[in-house]
Amino acid sequence: MKTNILEYLQNNRNRYISGSSISKELGISRAAVWKQVCSLRRAGYRINARQNCGYRLEEEPDRLNKSHLEERGIKFFQEVDSTNLIARRLAEEGCPSYTTVIAEEQLKGRGRLGRSWFSPAHSGLWFSIVLRPEKISPAAAAPVTLVTAATLANSLHSGHGLPVKIKWPNDLLIKGNKFGGILSEIKGEPDRIEYLVIGVGLNVNKHAAEFPAELKQRSTSLLAASNQVYDRTALFLLLWEDLCRAYALFMKEGFAPFRDRLLAYHSFLGQEVKVTWAGGSLEGLASDLDNDGSLLLMDKKGAMHRIYYGELS
Repeated sequence: MKTNILEYLQNNRNRYISGSSISKELGISRAAVWKQVCSLRRAGYRINARQNCGYRLEEEPDRLNKSHLEERGIKFFQEVDSTNLIARRLAEEGCPSYTTVIAEEQLKGRGRLGRSWFSPAHSGLWFSIVLRPEKISPAAAAPVTLVTAATLANSLHSGHGLPVKIKWPNDLLIKGNKFGGILSEIKGEPDRIEYLVIGVGLNVNKHAAEFPAELKQRSTSLLAASNQVYDRTALFLLLWEDLCRAYALFMKEGFAPFRDRLLAYHSFLGQEVKVTWAGGSLEGLASDLDNDGSLLLMDKKGAMHRIYYGELS
């Protein structure tokens, strides 16, 4: 019933349609029409109601194009707890490399260190990619997060002119505020990997006022940063194709081909930073990146430290 009412409003988009006309056309009561209009509004459709005129569809929510995604083999879900959880389940079931999961909404989106990721419908890109690299140890695969960050930053800058910066190892920033994050998870043994799951969350068409109060001061979106609404399906496919090419190169040549690209978009080198990890922390000057993606940090005594993981601030 709701679908029929939506189609009727879409077919009469430029004029008001009375509730009685919809009721008669669809063979339902006017109370049922009102109930479904309210349901459509809750789903993000902006439907104007005017006394003695009826209803008019003013604006539709930005929805990912399921058919365009699925014809490329991408697994689309309307709502999930976490795309990484779905991708891990598929990996356990034996799915091939490059299997990709994307969702319109995540109910329990996750970031690093167990943090939650605000992932409402119709506003962002929440997706995960499964990789099955051969003959690569977990240590050699660790820079995959940096490969992802460098590729996304370059794609968004070269394709859309966005001033993206990277905060080592997994945050994407615009003007110092975070709009994207990466969560990579590995299953394997010390000498081999069974699979990798790389999860990406990007705030795209999210207005500044839509962020929770605790995130407003440090978060942004592509819309808020550029005042431009993006076709999320087209944007995702552009980024996905670039990422697939990047992962193929990474599995063949390692992180070295991506080092200069990451350096071009860095937001941390030459600054005094603190890196924190489970059980410790270190402060000093972020001096450089090694060819394996590790951070070279010079402490206050002039000693150089190579750091492979941690939270940078």
